[in-house]
Amino acid sequence: MASIDEMKGLISSKGGIAKGNVFRVFLPSMPGATSRDINLLCTNVNLPGRQIMTQERKIGTILQKVAYDQAYDDVNMTFLLLNDYGVRQYFETWQALALDPNTLQPGYHSDYTFDIKIQQLKKGFTLPVYNTPIGLPTLPTEIQNRLPRIGSLDIAQGELDIDLPIFRESVVYECNLQKAFCTTMSAVELGNGMEDVMQLQIQLSYKNWTSNFTPKSQGLTEKAEPINTTKPITTPYPDSPPPGVIARLDLNRTGPY
Repeated sequence: MASIDEMKGLISSKGGIAKGNVFRVFLPSMPGATSRDINLLCTNVNLPGRQIMTQERKIGTILQKVAYDQAYDDVNMTFLLLNDYGVRQYFETWQALALDPNTLQPGYHSDYTFDIKIQQLKKGFTLPVYNTPIGLPTLPTEIQNRLPRIGSLDIAQGELDIDLPIFRESVVYECNLQKAFCTTMSAVELGNGMEDVMQLQIQLSYKNWTSNFTPKSQGLTEKAEPINTTKPITTPYPDSPPPGVIARLDLNRTGPY
């Protein structure tokens, strides 16, 4: 039986336990929200799974299953709704590229599909500033939540971020959705008794998905090269729509959106 020390050593050697609340998404910028806005407002997302489809084959007296195809579910995302309803406008615009809501004419597949990235991150290094010899006294929660972030000092959380390249958040897993598009946008419920935060749920369909662990060839002779977990994130957000998106939305419009 494995000991606690062995478990602690394994966790430490693998960089710690992955946390589901540290992630990042890359979607194309469109009218209503930029790629950075969409990432900041995304509260939930799921990494897709994969099922290998099989059929039975009998050779002599031996019956075995052989692979012939693959199947996977759509990816679900949840976003916070702000008072400008920019996220709702974003996905209405995206769906309009696939099917014009006025004429019901479908668009070209290449015009409404985009490659999407979902990244699982490793949290950067922080130091507590409360209840330490040189730290601050613990403040009531209602006061902490009103305090701003000052540079690397997060007063509300009582942490000091060490802003060095080796301590920044890094990518530990990356999933790429190929030729994805928004197929489902959930209804938004309104009511007199609803005081909760408004959210919008959407569903993405896609052609296929790969990850940083996907082998380069069909065989397993070449070892996959995962992303270096010690490399900090440096990829900038694309703040403008992909080339031609705005033009496809309204060919007759000459002013800015």
